Amino acid sequence: MKLDILNVFLILLSGIFAFVLPFQTFLFVYAFLGPLHYLTEINWLQQRNYFLDDKTNVYYFFIPILIIGCLVYIPTFHSLKPTIPFLIFFTFLVSIFNSKENNKLHTNWKFLVFLTLGITTSYYFRKSFQTIFSLFLPTLIHVFIFTGIFIFSGFQKTRNKLALQTFVVFMLTSVGLMTFNLNSHFYMEDIASKYNSFEKLNATVFAIFDKEVLASQDIYYSSFGIKIMQFIAFAYTYHYLNWFSKTSIIQWHKTTKTKIISILLIWIVSVLLYLYNYKIGLYWLYLLSLTHVILEFPLNITSVKNLLKGKSYP
Repeated sequence: MKLDILNVFLILLSGIFAFVLPFQTFLFVYAFLGPLHYLTEINWLQQRNYFLDDKTNVYYFFIPILIIGCLVYIPTFHSLKPTIPFLIFFTFLVSIFNSKENNKLHTNWKFLVFLTLGITTSYYFRKSFQTIFSLFLPTLIHVFIFTGIFIFSGFQKTRNKLALQTFVVFMLTSVGLMTFNLNSHFYMEDIASKYNSFEKLNATVFAIFDKEVLASQDIYYSSFGIKIMQFIAFAYTYHYLNWFSKTSIIQWHKTTKTKIISILLIWIVSVLLYLYNYKIGLYWLYLLSLTHVILEFPLNITSVKNLLKGKSYP
């Protein structure tokens, strides 16, 4: 019950900051809370065998992550960046077929059929495929939809009315942020230069609502642009805070001193890198963020399956 009350408070707190300072809130939590969340969750997932029925299947995740890292960081391979959406799709597909009986995926005909469909779709419907797997899946689907699933799973486990109210507050806050705004364009000094790497997400959400971005200024100054940013900032902020609030449930903080020290050192270096060289910092945070997203896929799939079966997530 105390955790449910805490999470209602964190939802409202995230909503207030997202409403008042949407761009600033996102940039702050992404740079400072983000890397600590990624590192602690990767460690927690490792302690639980990444929620794979056969831990050896983890190589199906780390090899694509290594390839993506090469495509991002090594200029020689930049021309191959368009393959990143397919690599993310591949890891998501592996998460669906992660059971022990399917550990030899190269001999599983169902996996091969879906893999072939993915290759075909990525070729003939390249733009839509890229939008889903390299834009929405690692961002809003991860921080909003799966977070919502985890919250509802908590209610499904306890049948506590307060847990259900947490989910309702989460959804109502999201809808409210997409409906109302302060139109606070007077806060926009220097924001565009820092946020421009993320503009594609906002512009794509514009397109979903049949609204055309005539100029990047629409993202920062239009009423609808600010509403979108409020929603994005809220989703990310609460996603991070929700993780840090769950120590008593999933015990992610229980690990060795060596790992704790390593996590803290990497976190500090990540923040300093972000502050020292914004562009390089973003490259590093992108790969770190994507790594934790990909490694969480088996947990996401498990949670969805359990939700459909009436069970809670692990």
